[in-house]
Amino acid sequence: MGAVRGRFPIPRSRRGLLVAAAALVVVLGGAAAGTTIALTSASAGHSGLADASFPGYHLSFRYPETWKRKDWCWLGTDVFPLTLLGTGHAAPTCEFSEQYGSGTPLPPPQRLGRNGVSAWWFATDKSVPALGKTNTSVDGQPARVTVRSQSTRRTAKSYVNCTTGTSQRFLTALIRGPAPDVTQIEFGAVVCGPDFASGLADVRAILDSVHFTS
Repeated sequence: MGAVRGRFPIPRSRRGLLVAAAALVVVLGGAAAGTTIALTSASAGHSGLADASFPGYHLSFRYPETWKRKDWCWLGTDVFPLTLLGTGHAAPTCEFSEQYGSGTPLPPPQRLGRNGVSAWWFATDKSVPALGKTNTSVDGQPARVTVRSQSTRRTAKSYVNCTTGTSQRFLTALIRGPAPDVTQIEFGAVVCGPDFASGLADVRAILDSVHFTS
């Protein structure tokens, strides 16, 4: 599904837009609560990474090779869910509707075990999406990366929840798009404890590996 954009048409509708928008709210909404945590960079020389490439969206990156990966199966109207990554033994089902060109929201509801991680990617072609105040760059593109602590208790704004402990870490990265037809890239991840540092290092290694093409 990496190069699905431009390879074949998928029906789009207002429902597709609503589902995509709902998924985006899930990703961004969880960041509204909790305490901001200082960012730490991944350790140099991180090994054991697999390649992921989405040429239709000018994006490639690497992720831990022991993680599971499921590329998402539907396109939105202006928000495009790309892929789900994580430590889980079985990736959640991505159900697709031929009629509406949409399906299971990304990220789907998940319960993560001890030291579990779930991560996902979106692309958008919205005109001039808001990044807010940037605090870093990803492969030369301005970006805003935040890590927050949030409760493991499921709420309307948190579909991905840890089953151990009382808090989890939620990272979001909003990145200026690399091309006129991809105006913003978004990355989100939930990291479970107690070893938050290791999970966050894995997530930071993914961001450090990002490569954009114009």
